[in-house]
Amino acid sequence: MDHINSKNIISYYLSIALLISFLIGSFFVNLFSILISIYTFYWMVNNRNYSILIEKPFIFLSILFCLFLTSSMFSDYKFSSFENSIGFLLNFFLFISLVLIIFDDDRKLFQISKLVFLIVIFICFDLWLQKYIGKNILGFPSQQAGRLTSIFKDEQIPGGFLFRLSPFIIYYLFKEKKINFIIRYKYFIMIFIYLSILITGERAPSILSTLLMLSLVISNFKSINKKELKKFTSLLVLILIILLNQKNSIIKERIHYTIFKQSKNNVYITFYKNSFEMFKKNFILGSGPQTYRYECPKMSKTCSTHPHNFLVELFTDSGILAPILFFISLLSLILNKIKKINDRFFKSMVVTYTILFFFPLIPTGSFFTSFHMTITWFSLGFLYSIKKIN
Repeated sequence: MDHINSKNIISYYLSIALLISFLIGSFFVNLFSILISIYTFYWMVNNRNYSILIEKPFIFLSILFCLFLTSSMFSDYKFSSFENSIGFLLNFFLFISLVLIIFDDDRKLFQISKLVFLIVIFICFDLWLQKYIGKNILGFPSQQAGRLTSIFKDEQIPGGFLFRLSPFIIYYLFKEKKINFIIRYKYFIMIFIYLSILITGERAPSILSTLLMLSLVISNFKSINKKELKKFTSLLVLILIILLNQKNSIIKERIHYTIFKQSKNNVYITFYKNSFEMFKKNFILGSGPQTYRYECPKMSKTCSTHPHNFLVELFTDSGILAPILFFISLLSLILNKIKKINDRFFKSMVVTYTILFFFPLIPTGSFFTSFHMTITWFSLGFLYSIKKIN
C-alpha cells in the first residue's frame, strides 16, 4: 500500500486493525476504538479544530453525549452508566475520524473496501461450507437448529456482520475497474452475499438486507436495466425456492417460528413492557445508559441485559429527550450529506443505510454494546466519507 497518501497514515492503519479486530474479539475492538479516539482528539488539538463538535452535522450527537453524561450523574449505577456513556463517545469519535481524517482520499476508501470484500467473500464461502459439511474451515460446528456462525465459533452474528459491512461491498463492486470477473459478475456476487445472510438464520439481518435490496431497486428503478433486473430477480427467486424446499431449511424454520410460534408468546413484548414501567418512573433522564439489566429484575422475572430495541432502550435509559435528539442527529447527518452529492444512487444509499442501521421496528442489539455499535458507526463513517460513486 505504499502508493497510498502518507497523510494520516497512522489512523488509516488503525482503522484496518479495527476491521480485523471484529473477527477476533471485543477486547481488540475496544482497544483499537480507544486508540482511534485518542488519535482523533490529538488531531483536533493539533489542528485547533475543537469547534467541529458543535458544527453541522455533529452538534446533535455532541448534545446527545452530554445528555448521557447528565443521565449518568443522576443514575443509581454511576460507574456503569459513565462507562457506557464513554463507549458512545468512542464510537462518536470513530465516526468523526472516519469521515474527516482517515479516509481523506479515494485510494484509502478503495483499498479498505477491497479488504472488506475479501473478508466478506471468505466468510460467505465459510458459511456455505458449514451449512453443507457441518463444520467450517476451522472445524467449528453449526449451532442448534442449524444456525451458522462461521469463524465466530458459537456467536450467531455473521449475518449481522455481513449486512453491516455491505456499504464497503457496494462501493468496491462499483469502483473496481481492473478485475473483469468482478465487473461482469458484481450482481451475482451481491446475490451470493444476500443468500449467505439468509442461510445464517438471523432474522434481523435477513429482514434488513431484504429491505435494503428493495429500497435501492425502488429508489433507482428508472435507471436500472429492466432486462438485467428481470434476469437477476428470476435467478434469486429460483434459488430461494430451492433453499426453502430443502430438508430442514433454516430459512423456512425461521419464518415459521417468527410467524406462528413467537407471535403467540413473544418475549420481546415483555421486555418492552418492563421498559415502559421503568420509563414511567424516570421519564426525564432515565435510569442511566445501559442500566436496564439492573432495574428490570426489580419488577419482573423475565429480563435481559437490554430491552432488545435501541429506541426503547434510549427512552428507558436516558429519558424522553434521548431518542428525539438521536433521530434529529440522523436527520441532520442525512440532509448535510445528500446536499453535497448529485448521484441518485449514492443518495439512496446514504438514506437507506442510515435508516436501516438504526431501524426501530424489529428487535435490535443494545445501543451501547461495544461490538454491535462500533461496527455500525464504522460502516456509517465509511459511507459518509465517500465523495461519489460512479
